[in-house]
Amino acid sequence: MKMLPIMKIPTLDFSYKDSRKVNLSATLAGNVRKIPAYWRGLRTLKAVVRENRPDVIINFFEPLTGVYALTCRHRPPVVAVAHQFMYGHPDYVRAPGLRLQQLGMKWFVQLVGAASTRVALSLYSVPDLPGKNLTVCPPILRRQLFDLQPNPNGNFVLVYLLNHGYADQILQWHKKNPQTVLHCFYDKPDAPPEFRHDDTLTFHRLDGDKFLRLMAECKFVACTAGFESLGEAAYLGKPLFLMPVGNHVEQQINAIDALRAGLGVADTSFNLDRLAELPDRLDNAKFRAWLNRADSLLLEALDRAVHGVEPESPHLFHLHPGESKVA
Repeated sequence: MKMLPIMKIPTLDFSYKDSRKVNLSATLAGNVRKIPAYWRGLRTLKAVVRENRPDVIINFFEPLTGVYALTCRHRPPVVAVAHQFMYGHPDYVRAPGLRLQQLGMKWFVQLVGAASTRVALSLYSVPDLPGKNLTVCPPILRRQLFDLQPNPNGNFVLVYLLNHGYADQILQWHKKNPQTVLHCFYDKPDAPPEFRHDDTLTFHRLDGDKFLRLMAECKFVACTAGFESLGEAAYLGKPLFLMPVGNHVEQQINAIDALRAGLGVADTSFNLDRLAELPDRLDNAKFRAWLNRADSLLLEALDRAVHGVEPESPHLFHLHPGESKVA
């Protein structure tokens, strides 16, 4: 299999207010300013594909790849993979209010998946939509997760903050509840790998492997509502407290979806008093059975997109938000 170096290509991104909620106006202004860089990135992408001639491009929700698929006639097939493609499914949840944001998100999702075979990652099984070229697949989670043995007797809460501005809420709750052991991961700039605030509260710099190990050992997970964290906690049977990021419609919908799937509770702040509402462990047998089908369903989608290519060993070109690589 041909290996090429990783190439970074700029892509659309969010701006945040007070390191907490999404700043919609700053996000729009920032992305408008970067249009020339995005245009250069699109030309780079086209050149890389022409030079390396992959059999299939796998796009993990990177918007410039949708523009590429829409505007380039002579190209390999593109398979777009993301949980956001569930937004177009009639069996998916809807968020009350947030009409303008949901309309914008719907348009954005259509752009990312334009002229592509779409694979919608879901926490549960629902029918495929062949007429919309949409296949429903379980979450695609890190391989390290499946080597872990969850501890059924965990005695601490694992916290994940998408934005470090929420750390103040954790500190305030901890001051009133010092008896509860908390391990908190955040993105604070220049933070040490580990900072022990006191005997029962420790802050950790973001570390994917360490986070997963502690998730297997904890009792509860409290986090912002990122899709991968939901799937990982569900696989390990860890009940969830969810606090979706403000003005982030994707996280708002993720939280509603997780509640419908029976994974935990949600709130508008890190009010960890609500941990008392959670069971000691999730009944996750049905979710694990669904998750075990991920590889086969994804390979079937690739096989349909690339006629005549064996699904076990295609030459793949992977695209993630902010970077691309060939494997």
